Amino acid sequence: MSPKHRRSFVFALASISLAISATQTLQAQGSAPVQRLSEEQLEQRMAGAENSWRLTAIDSQSQRDTVAPNIRAARNAFWRPGLQEYRDLEATNRSMYKTPGPSPSQELTLDPNDTWVIATFDHFLVVSVDPDFQLLYTEMNFKINQVVHQPSSSSLAPGMSFDMDIEGGKIKKANGDIVSWHIFDSSRYFVQPGHTYLMQIGSMGLEGLYYVGERWDVSTGKAVADTDDLVGYALSGSSKISGRTTQEAIAYLQSVLK
Repeated sequence: MSPKHRRSFVFALASISLAISATQTLQAQGSAPVQRLSEEQLEQRMAGAENSWRLTAIDSQSQRDTVAPNIRAARNAFWRPGLQEYRDLEATNRSMYKTPGPSPSQELTLDPNDTWVIATFDHFLVVSVDPDFQLLYTEMNFKINQVVHQPSSSSLAPGMSFDMDIEGGKIKKANGDIVSWHIFDSSRYFVQPGHTYLMQIGSMGLEGLYYVGERWDVSTGKAVADTDDLVGYALSGSSKISGRTTQEAIAYLQSVLK
């Protein structure tokens, strides 16, 4: 994963903006005192934020997990070490933080090996790695509407789905108790359920699990920048994508990714 892709991916990992500037391996860049907020304080802080949907508790008994058991086991094994590290730090009243990387020197890194799609955020679920609901991650499912560009090694097609994971979540247990963990801040830019995006994606090395790089919200038919860096380019008037219709943005990418 290139430095720019890692920078974009922190969107998903801590405040994906999606999001995005370290790797999803959750390596600690350092630690800081834990800031504990009440549910009411958290709701106030996240009011109107694009990631406020994460405050909705998902019912563990009714949510649908469409991932095969062996694939879910592999994803749980991938997440367990990093999530446990978070818990261990919290036990000493510390938390991980990620040091943001430098802002990119250009809006797009155009690599023919990248994959670009138009995809809609279809649904999400909260997964507990352990039976005590101490290690949670949120999984977002995207349905592909159009494959804009992909390398010959990729075989994505319209109608297929892929997932993106972020640590933490809020879930209702079978006994009615609600567990909320690792949701602690608002994100001005974040993927939202029901919205459609032009996005750069790449495999995490696990079947069906991807990271998201650059992205624009195209729900209205026009490309709207959806990360801090991309908004900066849009405001400066130097963006090659922002403000174009979806089809114009697609045509531009396809012309430069040949």
